[in-house]
Amino acid sequence: MFKHMNNNYVIGADIGGSHITAALINLSNGEVAADCKFKEPVDAGAGAEDILARWTACIARTLAAAGKEVAAIGIAMPGPFDYPGGISLIKGVAKYESLYGMNIRETLAASLGFRSGIYFENDASCFALGEAWAGEGKGCSRMVAVTLGTGLGGTFLQDNVILHEGKGIPPEGYIYHLPYKGGIAEDYISSRWLLNGYHQRRGQRLAEVKDLADLAEQQDATALALFAELGNSLGEVLAPWLGDFAAERLVIGGNIRKAHPFFLAPLEAYLRDNGIATTVHISGRGENSALSGAAWICSTHLNNNNAR
Repeated sequence: MFKHMNNNYVIGADIGGSHITAALINLSNGEVAADCKFKEPVDAGAGAEDILARWTACIARTLAAAGKEVAAIGIAMPGPFDYPGGISLIKGVAKYESLYGMNIRETLAASLGFRSGIYFENDASCFALGEAWAGEGKGCSRMVAVTLGTGLGGTFLQDNVILHEGKGIPPEGYIYHLPYKGGIAEDYISSRWLLNGYHQRRGQRLAEVKDLADLAEQQDATALALFAELGNSLGEVLAPWLGDFAAERLVIGGNIRKAHPFFLAPLEAYLRDNGIATTVHISGRGENSALSGAAWICSTHLNNNNAR
């Protein structure tokens, strides 16, 4: 197996609701080393020992494939989480609750025997950083990235730096909790809303958004209407912020992005009709952007350490 030079590479990992993916990332360009990328299924409702054993196994496999010691490990982690401290605060969301209060950094370092840095950042933020570095946001100064899936993630970036406050930045830099239609944005822009909407209108409960997209492909009127409404809602929620932030690009990721033929036109029409010049881009990198973004976090810490 090809052996990678350790001074140019770190490990990036992405923690999902049902799996972990880990890969070796090239720090010169954010690219994922295809021969050093592995995925492990994880039961998010399992006990802490089982979850951590699977995370450890996947990262250890990647480290072994790299062939050399790497400088750091970056992990894209869903919240709530104490990212600087490495402590899980996940509770009340039906996933990874057995890890609540645990120091994940110390636990992984011990189980991996890894003596270099392990760094964490929000998974949606890692996606945004990866897109800005090596994806649809490359070369863009002011970018907003949105992940559409079981929840609604949003990140505002300026020159590859995550912003949590300032002109055009919503509270804490997030969009899921923005007030919308008597609730919050995530209530109306998520896989949950799409699937519940189809059930309410047609009396049929679908298993996943792909099923709804298949129906839309077959010109099912209800499926088409739901995706159009989602695109319009996303435009309504984002337009004021995109305008105030003067965003050059909006990059969309998450599993729902695969259904973009059915919601992209309504989204773009809403933005255009409201004088928003931001261009909309659909991510083609998938989880590779979260992996690259996790590596970007490593490079930031490594550069800061070297500057001291």
